[in-house]
Amino acid sequence: MQRSILWVLLAFLAISCNQTVKNEGDNQEAVKTEEIVSATIVELLAAPADYQDKEVAVSGMVTHVCRHGGQKCFIVADDGETQIRIVPGGDIDEFKIELEGSTVAFKGIFRVQTVELTAEELEEYESKEHHEVEQSHSDAEKAEYFLEAVDFKEVTP
Repeated sequence: MQRSILWVLLAFLAISCNQTVKNEGDNQEAVKTEEIVSATIVELLAAPADYQDKEVAVSGMVTHVCRHGGQKCFIVADDGETQIRIVPGGDIDEFKIELEGSTVAFKGIFRVQTVELTAEELEEYESKEHHEVEQSHSDAEKAEYFLEAVDFKEVTP
């Protein structure tokens, strides 16, 4: 009789321990999902320190895709004026020119340019990506804030 009770108790403990591990895995997945912050372009630029190096989701209409390899694109906020630069990261190699005029939802890391990155970007800007006429995205191109996209999805064609 005592052996039967001992086996039942051991089985109960094994099952309950397994459930605890499963629940911890679910909690870690939930925390990972919660780490992605949804924000507007205006919110990102109004409080950049709050979003720096965090994974964010942002969307807007693509106003321009750089013609030199698609290494930058720009999206505009709902106010029609505020723009942010998006650069490819993760598995994204480039942005296609066909995205211009489409509303696109991006997921990525909000970055603040460092001195080293600024020098690298300036060299690239001066060597490849310059416009003879100021473009609507010129301020966003020179801004110290940008999104390093790891995923994106076209919302409208």
